[in-house]
Amino acid sequence: MDNKNNRKLIWITLSILILMIVILSAFVDLDALLDILKGIYKGWLLIGVAFLLMGIMLITIRWRFFLPEKPSFQITFHSNSVSYMLKLLLPIPLAVIRLPILTMVSSVNFYQSAPMMVIERFLELIMRLVALTLAIVLILDVPLWIVGVVVFAILLLAIPAFMMWFSKNASTAIPRIVERSAQLSDMNKKKLREAMVDFQNNLSTMRATRGLTTGVLYSLGMWGLFLLFYITGFYSLGLDLDIMQIIAMSATILAVLPPSTPATIGVYQGIIVAILLVFGQLDVNTATAYGFLIIGSQLVVWIILGVWGLKKTDIKISKLSQVSLDEQDTTT
Repeated sequence: MDNKNNRKLIWITLSILILMIVILSAFVDLDALLDILKGIYKGWLLIGVAFLLMGIMLITIRWRFFLPEKPSFQITFHSNSVSYMLKLLLPIPLAVIRLPILTMVSSVNFYQSAPMMVIERFLELIMRLVALTLAIVLILDVPLWIVGVVVFAILLLAIPAFMMWFSKNASTAIPRIVERSAQLSDMNKKKLREAMVDFQNNLSTMRATRGLTTGVLYSLGMWGLFLLFYITGFYSLGLDLDIMQIIAMSATILAVLPPSTPATIGVYQGIIVAILLVFGQLDVNTATAYGFLIIGSQLVVWIILGVWGLKKTDIKISKLSQVSLDEQDTTT
């Protein structure tokens, strides 16, 4: 991205932070908020961070599983960490920075690997539906066996539904992905179109079906760990709530804001507080404290992992805006 776009993103981030400060000053009792945060149960917080870290490990395992070139786990993990750190700090689409960073530190072919971002987006959608289904069933106090039936139906239909959707919509989906990726320097749109067409042709094979099934299983484990991370956040605050209420609120937040697709600082807290206030179980101070706890934990983890990734891979932040996918390619 050029300097003009970089400045625009910085101004957007600063505007969001200023807006959050204004809202906090108007509606939140800062003394009460600080008292709540001081009373955090550190044991539960550490358990939650452990669940978050295990979920992050599964992000790397799933991403590496889909990549055709299979870079080492260490390289994939560190490039992911840098990408997620930048995504939390700046309003940049994760798809725009994640794969280009990996191409800088490995032999990954951008054009052959780009279609895998489509699969990951599909899996995120399916997991959102699963989390939302769990939340709705708990809110309506429906027997839990119905959750199993509905979730099983969603997962059973997910893979053939995706194949049918992509086969029918590839002609429109591919140009959108190409256009979204056009922000990258030296993007060869023709190569990306060809890779997406090859991906479409291979999607109906048995190997692709097995791959998608494995991806769903990885996603279930990953989102299960993220759900536990959100649940332990409530216990960290020592809230006296029914476990089903906690799971319902956690599942709703997970469906909207999963750690695998993090939102920018400010946006994240605002959405979490809004969700919790709708449930009517927490006051604005406690809901805000929970939002700070959740985003704060992720921010600390991703910054530590991201800085570690920068040191281990020798990636320079100044070079990220000049990512070149192939020095011999020209934009078409």
